[in-house]
Amino acid sequence: MDQAQLVRYLEDPHAAEDWLRSLGVGDCRRAHSNLVSLSENGLTLDLLAAIGDQLAEHLPHTYRSDRVMQHLARFTAASRNPLALGSLLERDRGALPVLLRILSTGPFLTNRIIRDPESFDLLRLTDGQAVDRATLVDEITAELKAVHNDDSLAAARLERFRDRETLRIAYGELVHDLALSTVTRQNTHLADALCEAALRYTWQELEKRRGRPLRATGAPARFAVLGFGKLGGEELGYSEPLEILFLCDGDGKSDGPRPLETSEWFERLARAFLSLLTAQSTASAPILQMHLHLHPPGHDHRLVNTLESALHHYDVAGRTWERQAYVKARLVAGDRSLGAEVLDELQPWVFRRYLNRADITGIRALKRRLAQRLLRSSEAVLNLQTSPGGSHDLESIVQFLQLLNGGTFSPLRTRNTLNAIEQLKATQCLTPEEGSRLRDNYVYLRTVEHRLQIFFDVESYSLPKQNSERQQLAALLAPADRAGLAATDQLENELQLRMEENRRTLTHLLDEAFEEDVDSATEFDLVLDPQPDANSISSVLSPYGFQDVQNAYDRLIDLSTERIPFLSTRRCRHFLATIAPPLLSAIAATPDPDQTLDNLCNVSDSLGGKGVLWELFNFHPPSLKLYVRLCASSRYLSRILTSQPGMIDELLDSLLVDRLPSMESLEDTLAELCHGPTDIEPMLHSFKDVYHLRVGVRDLLGKESVKDTHRALSDIAEVCLGQVTERQYYRLTERHGEPTIPDGANGERICELVVLAMGKLGGREPNFHSDLDLVFLYEADGHSVHRGRARRDKTTNQHFFSLLGQRILKNITQRGAHGRLYELNTRLRPTGPHGGLAVSFAEFGDYFATGKATFAERQAICKARPIYGSSQARSAAADAVSQAILNSTWTSAEAAGIRQSREHLEASANRQNLKRGPGGTMDIEFVVQMLQLRFAREFPQILTTGTLDALAALRDAGLITASDAAYFDESYRFLRRVESGLRLMETSARHDLPDQDFELYCLAYLLGIDDPTELKRQFHYYTRENRHRFDRLFDAAENR
Repeated sequence: MDQAQLVRYLEDPHAAEDWLRSLGVGDCRRAHSNLVSLSENGLTLDLLAAIGDQLAEHLPHTYRSDRVMQHLARFTAASRNPLALGSLLERDRGALPVLLRILSTGPFLTNRIIRDPESFDLLRLTDGQAVDRATLVDEITAELKAVHNDDSLAAARLERFRDRETLRIAYGELVHDLALSTVTRQNTHLADALCEAALRYTWQELEKRRGRPLRATGAPARFAVLGFGKLGGEELGYSEPLEILFLCDGDGKSDGPRPLETSEWFERLARAFLSLLTAQSTASAPILQMHLHLHPPGHDHRLVNTLESALHHYDVAGRTWERQAYVKARLVAGDRSLGAEVLDELQPWVFRRYLNRADITGIRALKRRLAQRLLRSSEAVLNLQTSPGGSHDLESIVQFLQLLNGGTFSPLRTRNTLNAIEQLKATQCLTPEEGSRLRDNYVYLRTVEHRLQIFFDVESYSLPKQNSERQQLAALLAPADRAGLAATDQLENELQLRMEENRRTLTHLLDEAFEEDVDSATEFDLVLDPQPDANSISSVLSPYGFQDVQNAYDRLIDLSTERIPFLSTRRCRHFLATIAPPLLSAIAATPDPDQTLDNLCNVSDSLGGKGVLWELFNFHPPSLKLYVRLCASSRYLSRILTSQPGMIDELLDSLLVDRLPSMESLEDTLAELCHGPTDIEPMLHSFKDVYHLRVGVRDLLGKESVKDTHRALSDIAEVCLGQVTERQYYRLTERHGEPTIPDGANGERICELVVLAMGKLGGREPNFHSDLDLVFLYEADGHSVHRGRARRDKTTNQHFFSLLGQRILKNITQRGAHGRLYELNTRLRPTGPHGGLAVSFAEFGDYFATGKATFAERQAICKARPIYGSSQARSAAADAVSQAILNSTWTSAEAAGIRQSREHLEASANRQNLKRGPGGTMDIEFVVQMLQLRFAREFPQILTTGTLDALAALRDAGLITASDAAYFDESYRFLRRVESGLRLMETSARHDLPDQDFELYCLAYLLGIDDPTELKRQFHYYTRENRHRFDRLFDAAENR
């Protein structure tokens, strides 16, 4: 083209139109504007004319001619010396085709070369050829050496280096058809170099301010960046985020003027490293994208793992997916010895030669997860990575085969997918046909993926939606004689064919890979799946009645994680996965599955050793159901477990020991616990909690009668009272001496205390949380004596035993760090409410013999039972109680008085009250006590303190019909069982049948009654019938 013609084209767009169309452009107006821009940006007419001739030769064959013309104008304008550029293009006729090829790609490359026009010179020099890793590291670190305390400048230089080298790599792939393995290795070398340079820069900057990080020995501490996934496998494309993990050693401090703990030093280093590489110094994307999702848990959100903690985590809690990830692990930057140390240490863990049960479970779950991915339906828009049979499936299953066979065949311990396929062929884990097919398909998919990223979108893995772009992609991949729609159809068919071929091959490989002989329930796999999607979580958990399925999943994973560092989370997770279906089914059967699971997590966390529980439930399913019931309905037992962490052994005993504790075993256990410590309060509370747990568990199971449950609770209370009484007695004797009474010719002997249990404790029928009614008796009046030493602070027996009673009362009822042991009542005092707590046998007998006792007090001693003292002293106290009853007179007015007392108690109660409401348990107790007082003189054998035993005695004596006795026994057991359920639930109203439907549902569930309405029906039946029989028996007593 001569200059005159060029001038005419520049001045007259219409004159230039034919020439511009010959260049292959579609928009002549915009193309003319770009031509003018080239002229105005400093190109002389002769240079522009020469370039025009080259454009006429090359532009018609260039993809996206319009855009290329525009990008050429932008590139020229951005050049530092457009005149020199024009001279180069005129002089070197191979330069413009290279530039046009780059400018014909998408914004991924064009923006890079336009931002840094000088990179074109580097591109021409290297011609897209491969560069080794060490050279790249040396070049970029040299550029950063001159940067001091200027993160923005450092980021700009890193970004420019990234752009220049990416141009080189992409050019080599596009122009010279570099092999996929070369391209991905070059991309990985570039990422390594950027990471190494950034680490060295941030290290030197931090070292200037805070000194060198040291180990406790004074040796330099080490830091490494490990790479995983495509980074680890040296197979990076153009846009994958880097999967990394930070690792350090050293437990010392830095040696600067403002030293830091070494761990904190490295934490700051990691943050600075990430900040530098993920910075956006221009309008482009971050220099590198980073993912730290392989970070082991339990480090308080810290970025850096110590060598010791990482190795510990993988040893006790490492999961199969983490082992799979470590198939590709390698050192990316930092201390090579530290990287080699951790990878060498973990290699036997990754490639296990012998598999334990948890390993087998994890591998089978991983296999099913991979197989499930292959079975998912194809997407409307084909995704080269994530669609079934895509590159992600292929990489994952190759890693699975490496994981499965790498313990036996060491050549399989390679990080690169293509190398792994070759080694799988060589070790006959793949047939030659399978290996070749997978290799060819993988290379094809990754090549198409690279073209998509270079020409369309740096983060694209899906085919373009627009037909025009699909045609362009097909043209880039197809020979020149196959263009247009035919090539587009062929490309799509080729991709679908290859991905379907992958799917079939991979499915076959999985089917053959590992024998499947365990339950493959979806619940099982959900526990073992490291990253299930929301749909999977919902589809598995929604059928179990959870309102918040994501929270339910989070709590399920909490159950799979041991909180105690030295316990194996891997083992815990395995056994939880094994019991997941029955566990979730049991939770679904509770009134509120969400609340049950939350409470189950809280209780389990407090126990420690969750894996032991899950293993027990695996072999003993009834224990699982009981544990769920406990967590779902018994706030009291749950609180025992959460308030005293580490009660795993006690819970296991409760679940497995098939009997209630005897009085003798309780006494021996508590005596051993209290032997030695000065302060026995923690031991008493722990003892009570442990045995209430055991009794409560058996109550939930329904394995004990109400009578036996009450007997055990009574024994626990008696043993605690006995231990406190013994301890306080000996402390009091140190101050006041021993209480004595005259003993005829023998002089003096020790005066004994007898503790008289009243009410529910006297009848050996207390429930959980029942108050304890006590009377303190001593044998006779006298004074205290110090043996072997003279002391002035002697006292009377009455004062001594009243002080002792006060101390017992204080120790048991005071609210300390562990709460209150029991509530005590000492209302029955013959000397009046303001008199001493303790009375002598004689004073007690006189009080009843002289008629001073109220009728309510005479009724109360029907349940009096000595629970502390020597057998001789207790026998004497029991005789005094019997005489107090036998010596009382009986008239029909007494029956009316008892009935009036019952009505008074009823007046202040809710009609739903199981105890004081109409027909409640008091109706039965008052009938029994009325009959005992009425017939005791004639039938002394009926004087037994327990309500159920007394009913049997009254029946045997013919004082109550067998029908009434049997009915009252049944009714009493039912109402006390319901009361026990309320106590275990810790409802605010401890005796009232709940009004609210949900609480009633919970109570019915705890009692094992399917329908809450059935519970209400039984309650109304028994209370109505109780009152009917109560009235009949009292009417008969009053009319005699």
